[in-house]
Amino acid sequence: MDWVSLLLSLGLFGVLLTLMIDIARNAYEVRRNKGKFLQSVKKELEECHSLLNGEGKLLPTDMWKSGISTGSLKLISYEDQILLARVYFRIECHNYEAEKVRDVSILAASEKGKPQKLVKIETVMKQSPAEFYTYSELLHWQLSLQLRESEKILRSDIDSLLKRQIWN
Repeated sequence: MDWVSLLLSLGLFGVLLTLMIDIARNAYEVRRNKGKFLQSVKKELEECHSLLNGEGKLLPTDMWKSGISTGSLKLISYEDQILLARVYFRIECHNYEAEKVRDVSILAASEKGKPQKLVKIETVMKQSPAEFYTYSELLHWQLSLQLRESEKILRSDIDSLLKRQIWN
């Protein structure tokens, strides 16, 4: 009977030991996956930061979308999720606006030289003559200026996010 109880105790100890090893392995995998996810998002944000140079380029969001679809967001704290979600929402808005500026640019190029929609603009400098623009050219100019201004703010916000301590 002593052998039986000893074997049962050893079996129970083996099951508990296996369970503890499995829990430790899972915790290690979570930490490793969290680090990989955060590093990939950080690299993507660094690329976005470098692309925000006033040219209206589209910004990548693949790692963020991948993190959403694979459930990797649950690996980081709720506060960090909110910070990243806010920046990525603004990146998506930037991409939408950049696409619209491109659309208007195509429209303005197609109307170049068509006199029925010209607007006379008096220039600030008295030496240069007044110039004529189509409505599409003026809209493109205005939207481009707005996009450049929003790029400056977004670049600054991404820069401050990259300096935070969430990447460890």
